Amino acid sequence: MRLRVPTLVLIGAMLLLLSATYGCSGKSASEPSAAEPTSGGEAAAGSGEVPSGVTSSEAESPWGATRAEQCRREALPTMSSKAKKAFDDGVRAAARNDAAAAETSFQAAINRDPRAYAALYNLGVLADRAGNERDATSYYQRALRVLPDYEPAVRGISTIQIRRNQVQAAVTTVEPLANEYRANLEIQALYAEVLVEARRFDEAWMAARRALKCDERFVPALIALIKASRVQGRDELADSILEQAMQIDPDVAQLHFLQGEKLEAEPGQLREAMAAYERAIQLRPNYAEARMALGIQLLAGGNYPAALSHFQAAERLVPTLPAIHVDLGDAYRATQQWTEAQRAYRRALDLQSKLPEAHYGLGLLFLTAGGDFPGLDELSAYEKAVDELKTYRGEMGPRLAKDDQSEEYLRDLDRLIKRARRRTEREQGGAS
Repeated sequence: MRLRVPTLVLIGAMLLLLSATYGCSGKSASEPSAAEPTSGGEAAAGSGEVPSGVTSSEAESPWGATRAEQCRREALPTMSSKAKKAFDDGVRAAARNDAAAAETSFQAAINRDPRAYAALYNLGVLADRAGNERDATSYYQRALRVLPDYEPAVRGISTIQIRRNQVQAAVTTVEPLANEYRANLEIQALYAEVLVEARRFDEAWMAARRALKCDERFVPALIALIKASRVQGRDELADSILEQAMQIDPDVAQLHFLQGEKLEAEPGQLREAMAAYERAIQLRPNYAEARMALGIQLLAGGNYPAALSHFQAAERLVPTLPAIHVDLGDAYRATQQWTEAQRAYRRALDLQSKLPEAHYGLGLLFLTAGGDFPGLDELSAYEKAVDELKTYRGEMGPRLAKDDQSEEYLRDLDRLIKRARRRTEREQGGAS
């Protein structure tokens, strides 16, 4: 049983802390996926045609300004020299996974320069990783009060909203900024992605097209179009845009992830798909979605320790995502770490009370562990397995397939319970 996890749910958890340098591009090295090189291409909104590009970046506009002038962003505010040292200390602490030291340093940077928006953003990422979405949102909002179109912070807020199934709230967050800051190509690409999540495909194409008019080699906008095309069932178009984007910049991690998804759906291409996921992780070690995708394949192939390692890394990045804890439970169960498996499934249910996949995992856990589960005898474990599988079937409702494996498991459990009860009765009779 697998949960579909929207891409934006995971991207916002990335943390690439490299420097405190700012430039007119509007990006610092502390950004998440936006830290990748950018590129693009143009397409008519919802047309289903392969992006063809613009004829000239200096094309005259109706207002008398060139296209380049229309797309030029204002220079970004710089961090004070006093704050920069503390910020750099936070970067180094985060690189060695010392979250406490990183937080202290970023707070020091803000104390020295209250307008250090990158430090505020990174505090938000640290809070999000710690499972504190409220504080994360607060830090992202504070960063936006300094720089209203700071795309990483906008992405962080919209990611949390989508994670909470508040897709319309995410649209409401990004839409006014996309309309106001037309020269911010990252915002336009993010808006397109959010619109894809909202199934507003024509508008998503229009948003991506705005970015591509400014930079026909802008990969984030192409990525949004790949996703839109894939969801719309336009696989050939998605493949064509993906190929174009890979030619523009083969070192964008998300492109390799999308290539992995494409290959995974093709017969006989699983090895190549896993290699694509591995390449995505090499390019972006904190790519939670790629780690989950690779972990699922490793688990299915019997490489349980490697799968567990990827799921554990993903859990550290996005601890509030239920699907990650379900995957963790599956990996712990496969490695016979019964208590850890139960804890992971229960954590998933704490985050999302109605989650049939977690109950399915618990059912298999008690069935597989039997009397080896700490604190349970064989009969008690089997009875718990029955309860969990029945809960799973109830929550699935009409989505339950006629040949769902749970029915066979319940038949097996019925036999196992009867056998365990007879054995208990014989043992009690012999003892008397």
